[in-house]
Amino acid sequence: MTARGFSAYDNGMARPKAEQTQSVSLRLRMFPEQEQLIRQAAGLAGIGISAWIRERLVRAARREVSQAARYEAPGPAGPQQP
Repeated sequence: MTARGFSAYDNGMARPKAEQTQSVSLRLRMFPEQEQLIRQAAGLAGIGISAWIRERLVRAARREVSQAARYEAPGPAGPQQP
C-alpha cells in the first residue's frame, strides 16, 4: 500500500510468473492529476499501474518506430555520385 491507499496489485492479482525478470525501471515525473488519471485507467483495465503503463508505452513506441521506418528513404541519402 502507498500513502494514498493504492497498491500496485490492488485488484487481488498475484504477480505474474515471467520467463524473464523485468529488471529495468524508469522514474517519471508527472502532475498529481496525471497520476490519478493513470491509476483510474489501470483500475478500469483491471491491471496494475506498472503493467498498464508498460503496455501503453511499449505499444506507442512500436507504433512510432514502425511509422518512422515507413518514411525513411531506402538506400543512401543524398544525390548519387556517378
